Amino acid sequence: MKAIIITTPLGNGHNSVAQALSTYLTKQHVENIVLDLYENIQPMLKDIISKGYYLSMKSMTLVKDFASDIYDLNEKRDMTSEYSLNRVQNIMLASKLNKVIDEYNPDLIICTQVYAAQVVDVLKEKGKVSATAVGIITDFTVQSYWEDVEHFEYIVVGSELLSFQLKKRNIQPERVLPFGIPIADKFALQRSKTQACSLLNLSDHTKNVLIMGGGMGFGNIDKYIEEIDKSVLDLQMIVVCGSNKSLYKKLQGKSTRKKMVVLGYINYVDILMDASDCILSKPGGITTSETLAKGLPMIMIDQLPGVEDRNVEFLLNNGAALFVTKTFSIDEALHVLLESSQRQRTIKATIKTLAKPDSTQHLCDFLIDKISYQQHAKLAKGDLQ
Repeated sequence: MKAIIITTPLGNGHNSVAQALSTYLTKQHVENIVLDLYENIQPMLKDIISKGYYLSMKSMTLVKDFASDIYDLNEKRDMTSEYSLNRVQNIMLASKLNKVIDEYNPDLIICTQVYAAQVVDVLKEKGKVSATAVGIITDFTVQSYWEDVEHFEYIVVGSELLSFQLKKRNIQPERVLPFGIPIADKFALQRSKTQACSLLNLSDHTKNVLIMGGGMGFGNIDKYIEEIDKSVLDLQMIVVCGSNKSLYKKLQGKSTRKKMVVLGYINYVDILMDASDCILSKPGGITTSETLAKGLPMIMIDQLPGVEDRNVEFLLNNGAALFVTKTFSIDEALHVLLESSQRQRTIKATIKTLAKPDSTQHLCDFLIDKISYQQHAKLAKGDLQ
């Protein structure tokens, strides 16, 4: 069995999902490759799109209300017309991608981003690709762009609670797999706070607040740190700056009243989550899924306009997180969450109903079984003839 996992350079989450899927498929002895849609078609195009995406997201954070309105307008546009710019672009990209797919000859194609899915859908529609095609929605919403992915066998969503949105998008229930957004299997492992703190040489006697800087360096982390430092709560801060070197350098030289551990790019966020009492983070789809899997209460900050607005709505409407606003400050959010044992029990119980810690395993096992059955059926039919 062979699989192609197609991603794009639009944010870090899609690549994270692709890597989680690839790792698990490899463990199950499924030959697979991860392709960047644009890099494999035109490397120069990848750089342009990646940098353009970064700049557009950065500018959106400065004009959030306007950017949210633009996103809403895009959601209402007809992207499926034969003459739409989006459709023409997909057809052009599809012809080049088809050569790569033909050469590899996969049984399974998984797209971790909707633009990649739209391109593959063109090939499915024209009958040029027979492999089972699966699209992954990496946020807790259903973008209108997925309506144009009509020929995929399956669409994976983060929760059964998105069924009404899917129905509104005319996506048939039999195509929907509510296994959850695929995440690394290490987030399914559960350690006690004491065990995790011991591994990290941290105290487990105080409240630990995990602060995630975000992979693209957006937001006002230093502002939140200053506000938390003024809080009367007895806590320590664990700050993960990721690849944001300027933030890391800035915080390393920062003096605080409360203990603060500053980390750069690391590969043990799962252990940090086990050691923490809550997380302060931008509500990206992947981080949110990992946090839910760990059963960790979340305080959402600095969401990007668009899909992350929808993630905020999903978590708030389902009682699974708190959200900092101009009138609901970070110190108030921490007080509500950390000083009320009843609130902690309530939110953790809700998180448990939404968490999908084994999302990657369930999805991959399902697909492996389906494709194996199809292959055996074809062999049996061939033998009979």
